Amino acid sequence: MQTMMESFLRKVATRLSTDYPTDADCVLVVFNNRRSLRFFQQQFISLGRTMMLPRTMAIDDLVAKLGGMRVIPNEFLLFELYRIHCELEGEKRKYREFDDFISFGDLMLGDFAEVDQYMVDARQLFGNLHDLKAIGEWDIEGSDLTPFQRNYLHFYQRLYDYYDRLHRTLEARGEAYSGMAYRYVAEHIVDLAAHVEAEQVYFVGFNAISECERRIIGHFVRSGRGHLITDGDPYFMQPEQEAGHFIRKHGAQFPEMLPQGKSLFAEGERRVTIVECPEALLQCKMAGQLIEEHPDWLSTNDPERTAVVLADESLLLPALNSLPEGNYGINVSMGFSFCDSQMYLLAQRLLQLHNNATATGYHHADVVALLSDRYMQLLLSDDRLATTLAAEVREADLLRLAAADLRTRLCPPLPNGFNPQSLFPDRPFSADEWVAEMRSVVSAIVEAQLLADNRQERQAAGALVEMLDYIALLQQQYHYINSLDTLRKIFSRIAQRHQVDLLGDPLSGLQLMGMLETRNLDFDRVLLLSVNEGIIPATRNASSLVPYELKRQFGMPTYHEKDSVYAFNFYHLMLRAREVYLFYSTGTEGLQKGEPSRFISQVEHELAPRFGIEVQRMVVSNNSALTSVGPVYPDGLPKSAAIMKLLYTSAEHGLTPTSFDDYLQCPLRYYYCRVLGLGSDSNPEEAIDTSHLGSAIHGVIEELYRPYLGVPITDSIMREMWKRRAGVIDRHFMRLLHSGRSAEGANLYMRRVAEAQVDDFLRMEEKQIREGHRLEVIALEQRMQPVVITHTEDGQPVRLRGTVDRIDRFDGTLRIIDYKTGSFKDEELDYKTVDKNGEEKVPSSKWFQLMCYALLYSRQPSDGRMADMQVGIYPLRMLGKGVSIAFYDGRSTLCKEQVDTFCSLLASYSLELLNPAVPFQSATKSEACRYCPARTFCDGVVV
Repeated sequence: MQTMMESFLRKVATRLSTDYPTDADCVLVVFNNRRSLRFFQQQFISLGRTMMLPRTMAIDDLVAKLGGMRVIPNEFLLFELYRIHCELEGEKRKYREFDDFISFGDLMLGDFAEVDQYMVDARQLFGNLHDLKAIGEWDIEGSDLTPFQRNYLHFYQRLYDYYDRLHRTLEARGEAYSGMAYRYVAEHIVDLAAHVEAEQVYFVGFNAISECERRIIGHFVRSGRGHLITDGDPYFMQPEQEAGHFIRKHGAQFPEMLPQGKSLFAEGERRVTIVECPEALLQCKMAGQLIEEHPDWLSTNDPERTAVVLADESLLLPALNSLPEGNYGINVSMGFSFCDSQMYLLAQRLLQLHNNATATGYHHADVVALLSDRYMQLLLSDDRLATTLAAEVREADLLRLAAADLRTRLCPPLPNGFNPQSLFPDRPFSADEWVAEMRSVVSAIVEAQLLADNRQERQAAGALVEMLDYIALLQQQYHYINSLDTLRKIFSRIAQRHQVDLLGDPLSGLQLMGMLETRNLDFDRVLLLSVNEGIIPATRNASSLVPYELKRQFGMPTYHEKDSVYAFNFYHLMLRAREVYLFYSTGTEGLQKGEPSRFISQVEHELAPRFGIEVQRMVVSNNSALTSVGPVYPDGLPKSAAIMKLLYTSAEHGLTPTSFDDYLQCPLRYYYCRVLGLGSDSNPEEAIDTSHLGSAIHGVIEELYRPYLGVPITDSIMREMWKRRAGVIDRHFMRLLHSGRSAEGANLYMRRVAEAQVDDFLRMEEKQIREGHRLEVIALEQRMQPVVITHTEDGQPVRLRGTVDRIDRFDGTLRIIDYKTGSFKDEELDYKTVDKNGEEKVPSSKWFQLMCYALLYSRQPSDGRMADMQVGIYPLRMLGKGVSIAFYDGRSTLCKEQVDTFCSLLASYSLELLNPAVPFQSATKSEACRYCPARTFCDGVVV
């Protein structure tokens, strides 16, 4: 195995120890990031010399110390900027609410920071910006500006006033934002440099130098007290190489930046493996698999051996879970996002609960989500409450739950003083009340020792308390958080930038880190994940009020400079690595396009050929890295004794026409939906869906006709039904709008649809009566007595049961009618036993169900007559067609022999279903699989 190349920090440590063999403590070493400090100190110690270590500091800390100003977080800046906005604009022009201002405030603060970091003349920049916008709104015909255009230009005209007032306000308090602090130090560096208590200052690892940094470093260099040491390579000096943009730009002023000698890429044997994965998560899986297959990659004592670098830091937890088990050191340098913690999820659930609450109660989904939370269940000592409540919600179709009812279900105050009933007051929390309640929940969880075995969640709980205190301080000072929606935005902003530290020693073992944390560090082996365009380099989003042309003119960074930073970090990571794995995903989920980064092409076609670097490709498939998590039954799912018991029970109780149809369409679907009951539960939604609509229409028709069962329908009866129609529709829709559903929007539209279909139905009936037809409705929503259709070999009866929508006599002919709110084709009701080729045909779903109803009616004890019986569908969408009658081998009226033949057919299906030797087979994949309720559980799903 080749020896590792000397790292950049090792070279710096060697240089300083040589130049200052006994008095290195007179030197101050300033880095562009804090992570480099510990690694540099370790390299200095490893030299084995007895001497004082040089002092080390990050540039941000040096600026804060020299400037003497307290750098405040962005949230306080945002609130302060809104206060300035209200002062400048008054009541007429100001945004009505703080949360309307947040997006503009973010853009302004970002631009203000860049203006100061690059020491731009703010008055001139914003003046030019206003003029540019005014030209864009200029009308060649001289038309007056609209009020919107005037407000738009007024906003840009005032940008410098915002900038100036924010500066003056913060200066008066001895505060600053980061860019402002840098600018102050850069403008006064001649005087402030004297306060640096060091004979020599070494600025190490700087590449993308802002104007402020250039002036600060430049002063120390010109005065003979400073040195700039940058890690580069002669390859970066090529004019077309993005990675060398800043070296070429600043090399004249800082000659030490210019790389000398032979390129490091030409030293020793190198290998780059490009790994193509179909999904982002598979990158983590494959990285873990590679590490497991190469135990020599791991070293508990050498942090420079192997690094797993995440360009997309959201992959941290999947990457951690994919690492192999074993006794080896690992250091996670970036920490995981607080947003990935259970504490964040709990806070969001309580916030969502109250943000969505109304005067009629709490939304059922928010209640169930909160009570399903792991720590909430432990706190309440009840892990079944959420499940029980969810079942009741589905059964009663409840959209919202009353606060009083919820409180009765919760336990009384706990010994630690927390009262669970306080979670559901009669009115939703205000922002201040939510902060107080969330704090009491966290305190109760901590005091109950529920986090004793989870260090990360303990840290997350502490972080959450700090955030709540921070929000309370913001509110106390500014009082701008006047709604839970505003609170949600502020809380999410704070949470997203908070990291929770993980266990690990930064100087030992496998290193797992983000891209920015690799600056100045070198590794012998690198596994870089998410080398996708849009991640490396990042997507070019215009998160600025200043357009590209003005930024270029005033020397502010554009996407060109930002791309150069990504390029430098990428190539520096490869500079001393003997072995590099570049993973990218071809998946197109979310905003990702699944394209490899252009840096991969540069490595393949430019870097590798120039320096003789071996490049190989690896293509990963789903099967090569992941085992299927879903059941796969190539020979069908066998029927166990437990399954047979369930089948016999349902057969004895009675199989329905729709369940029979499920079996015919796909036996495996029948197993999942009818035997296991999976995929069948639907939670109440805000909007009335088509099933609700169909039930409401059925109910309205039943209530209108029920008083007239058994008598001929006449014109006078129709007039009575027309009079009652509005009230009946109101009653049935009020049942659907119970528990807080809105009567407006989509629900109002669904009511109008129901009214139209009921009206069309009555008009069709009225028309037929006036044309001289005789109509007598015999039964509505008639639940038939179950009938035995066959017996199994051991004598088990198989029954058929069902409910018929309508039984009537039309011109003396008995009709069994099924209402349908959906559409269908006439050929679906025309069944012939055999097709034109003499082969047995499979009946359609709709014909099959109608024949089941005919069979049920024919076997009822009260009336077994078959003369002139028809079955058909009343299409509520296509009432102009009237009742569509089903045909059986060309006949529209059913005879006893046909019904008996169908019964035999049904019996054969039943015996197949109850045969333990016949497994449940998946139907041939089709478009219907997309809409199957069991698609989540079935291996036959169409993706």
